[in-house]
Amino acid sequence: MCASLLLTTVPSLAQSPEQPPASGAAPLPPVVVAAPQHRATPVRRPSSSRAARSSASHQASRREHAPAPAATPTAGAQQAALPVPYIGGQVARGGQLGLLGNKDYMDTPYSLTSYTEKTIRDQQATSVAEVLTNSDPSVRAAIGSSNRYDALTIRGFRVENSEIALNGLYGLVPAYRVNPAPIERIELLKGPGAFLNGMAPQGSIGGTVNVVTKRAAEDLTRLTAGYISDGRFGTELDLARRYGEQKEWGVRFNGGIDGGNTSIDRQSTRNGVGSLGVDYHGERFRWSADIISQDDWMKAAQRGYTPVPGIAMPKAPDPRINLAQPFDRARSQSLTGLTRAEYDLSNSVTVFGAIGANQFRYDKQEDPGATILNTAGDARGTSRFQTGKSEGVSGEAGVRARFDTGPVGHEVVVSGSALDRTDWLGQTNYATYLTNIYRPTLLASPGTPVSTFPEGKSGFLGLRSVGVADTITTMGGMLQVIVGARQQQVIASSFDPVSGLETTHYDASATSPSIALVVRPIKEFSLYANYIEGLTPGPTPPSGAVNTNAVFAPFKTRQVEVGTKLDLGGFGASLSAFQISLPSGVIDPITKIYSLDGEQRNRGVELNTFGEVAPGVRVLGGVTWLDARLTQTQGHLYDGNRAIGAPDLQGNLGVEWDTPFVPGLTATARAIYTSRAYVSADNIQSVPAWATFDIGARYATSLAGRPTTFRASLTNLFDKHYWIGNPTGYVISGMPRTLWLSMTVDF
Repeated sequence: MCASLLLTTVPSLAQSPEQPPASGAAPLPPVVVAAPQHRATPVRRPSSSRAARSSASHQASRREHAPAPAATPTAGAQQAALPVPYIGGQVARGGQLGLLGNKDYMDTPYSLTSYTEKTIRDQQATSVAEVLTNSDPSVRAAIGSSNRYDALTIRGFRVENSEIALNGLYGLVPAYRVNPAPIERIELLKGPGAFLNGMAPQGSIGGTVNVVTKRAAEDLTRLTAGYISDGRFGTELDLARRYGEQKEWGVRFNGGIDGGNTSIDRQSTRNGVGSLGVDYHGERFRWSADIISQDDWMKAAQRGYTPVPGIAMPKAPDPRINLAQPFDRARSQSLTGLTRAEYDLSNSVTVFGAIGANQFRYDKQEDPGATILNTAGDARGTSRFQTGKSEGVSGEAGVRARFDTGPVGHEVVVSGSALDRTDWLGQTNYATYLTNIYRPTLLASPGTPVSTFPEGKSGFLGLRSVGVADTITTMGGMLQVIVGARQQQVIASSFDPVSGLETTHYDASATSPSIALVVRPIKEFSLYANYIEGLTPGPTPPSGAVNTNAVFAPFKTRQVEVGTKLDLGGFGASLSAFQISLPSGVIDPITKIYSLDGEQRNRGVELNTFGEVAPGVRVLGGVTWLDARLTQTQGHLYDGNRAIGAPDLQGNLGVEWDTPFVPGLTATARAIYTSRAYVSADNIQSVPAWATFDIGARYATSLAGRPTTFRASLTNLFDKHYWIGNPTGYVISGMPRTLWLSMTVDF
């Protein structure tokens, strides 16, 4: 879904500056519907001389609008609009924190960054994962865009694409890749989030990602055409209209298609996306609904590699070299429907609910990943054909209330959530063959099957949870304390796909408490701390254990984090230190009993910056220092070693400059650095440090009276060849030098 090339955008759903209620309490949990919006002047803030210059320099390419003022908005209505973008428009002033709702980043006791649709569009991104890896120093690709699917590494832990939430609900996005065309915000919460969001389908602990769909902020007709080297073209249409006497009804449509040859040898792709979002915003009732369809096809997807133990990693090949076979291809189709409603029982009490469903189907012929045999790059490959599908239903319901007890303000939320997902799988395996990562062996066919089974039901996952939280505010908003807990139940079954018989069953629960606080002595500065837990489904003991029938409750990942945040009106920054402790399974070498006595501990320091550092000069990025250790390993063999796929240092820095000599012309540059990462627990194998540089420009003008923006960028400018490590011990090649072009016209 080419939506990447083509990104379109809608004026931000943004709104007037957030104003805390009299009690000093923060906003209540969010809805994704947008209030009727009317043309308004750009948002103004203190230190406005710099902000005004920035706003003026972007009039041709960015329009920020505020909703029509309401006479007496309810607490729920204040949540109907997304937090306003920060100066420069690349990030928002806040985002959604699960059951806590939309909160300003200065009042948020967690590491939260919300990337805007403007950032998606200006980066010409083809997926949600690309935006995160381009922008955030704590995020790297675990699986790259040359593959058929995305996966991320956040704070040194792997997060699957299927664990991205849609408008706050898990289980509704395509399992392989999320096309950004329908997306208004990409919200990244670093660290475990089970208390806030409920457990993710696979229990991601490094961080959680929530994407927010677009709404009709005003009438819009936008067409974008794009090109990516070496022959990939696309187009996208973005339409938005509001209807009704008070503009209470909104309709937003996005449709895009792209395809052609990529910069990888013998690889081509074809993607399509269509979405329709409808919303209603009344005096007390708000409702929204989305339908999103996505269809992806790729020939010769480039997979990663796994080295055999003990060898040194060979030099990274030219990333254009593709080990995929001529007959390899992958196809996936996703259909999602989602609706959400809120009703204000009073000005301070709101009931809410949402439900959605997704069907994802795929078939693929591919090598699941070659095994590197030596430093000369010889490798062993195979071929596998899979077909399958998943069907999921996800929902939540709850109530939130705001009240005061003397000088103390409270926001109390009680929320229940549920997710049911059923999977089907069929598979055919073929014989192995020898190849080389520098000189691939190409076959005429996959050969004779060595094993096969037809598509059948393979698994079921049921997640049930109830969460409660109280945000306590006092001292005129200078102090906030958040306390709460979530009780989580996990039901999981696996089935023999041929006989249909249940082979394993699991039903266990755990409670995840949390406490956090924010101290804001002055408007421009805040201090925060949190203790939060993640939950992951309990493991199944391996065959070598004596307790293979044991059932483990969901295990907890604990995070402690402290930090500071700065808001100078035009420039913002955050500095945090964290520790995440992850249990892992080990077998006692004497008793052979499998237990969760292993542990990995990731400690780190993160610095993030955004906004204007000088008139017309904006920055986005930061640095992450990480000390990830295996503190308890099987037989204590690797205690103290570095964790797999967790570099010591990662840095991203993007810079934009509005050139004074050509009005409307913005020059861009980005640098990304990653230090050495280990590939094995014995720390014998590692991939070297790497750095890439990107350059680009965009030009906002008017053609025939129509606002028009041209964009161009060149990524991996020096065509660096490099490995990217993965927490699973898998390695992938970085993307080659690539040219991105697009033109957007508003009619």
